[in-house]
Amino acid sequence: MIAEGAKQFGRIVDRLLYRSTARWRSTAVVALLASTFGAEAAHAYTITITAGTRSIYLQVGAGGYTGTNASGGTPGNNATINVVSVTVPNGVVGSGAAQAMTSNSTVSQSPIDGFAFCNPPSQVYIGAWSRPGSGTGVATLTVTSPANLTSGSNTIPFSQISWVMSGNGDTVFQFPNGTFTGGTQTLGTLARNTWKEQCMTFSYANTVLPAAGTYTGRAVYTLSLP
Repeated sequence: MIAEGAKQFGRIVDRLLYRSTARWRSTAVVALLASTFGAEAAHAYTITITAGTRSIYLQVGAGGYTGTNASGGTPGNNATINVVSVTVPNGVVGSGAAQAMTSNSTVSQSPIDGFAFCNPPSQVYIGAWSRPGSGTGVATLTVTSPANLTSGSNTIPFSQISWVMSGNGDTVFQFPNGTFTGGTQTLGTLARNTWKEQCMTFSYANTVLPAAGTYTGRAVYTLSLP
């Protein structure tokens, strides 16, 4: 998703779902909606991109680049919702044994230069860049989530879902590891004409015993430029 001359650049949506049967066979799902945009060749990390018209770009999961930035590719919008899920074995539900989540996102290559940066299905790509044009503002990346996943009147704290940032060949991480807190969290800032990217690995804490049902919630990723 691209925004030109806009204060908010993309709204990337996560839909979290937790399903529990009467036999405590449990599933947690994160659905990540994607969006997209351009810059200079390099492998991930923070890179400097060419200046241009005021615009910002955000991608979580599937994106909309045609080609790569290094090959003159062009960004576009992509409304794909990627699903991240885990099935918790009956015998360990609520045991506190964290469960790794996997995604249906197939994005492994950086849209910067095609470098194989992420490792699906265990990782989900996240990347953003900012071109403030003639302005000097710093773009801010945030994620907002509700307090709970819900199934009727039953709830699971959104804080049961966490993430770890990494990337192949990456040694300096641009966005922090974290846990959803049921509010708005700042993931990072982007200076003028820079692109940052990482790969997110999600985990379900598995420290609660939910009633049987399907639990859903939504987290929204937003890139803003004043």
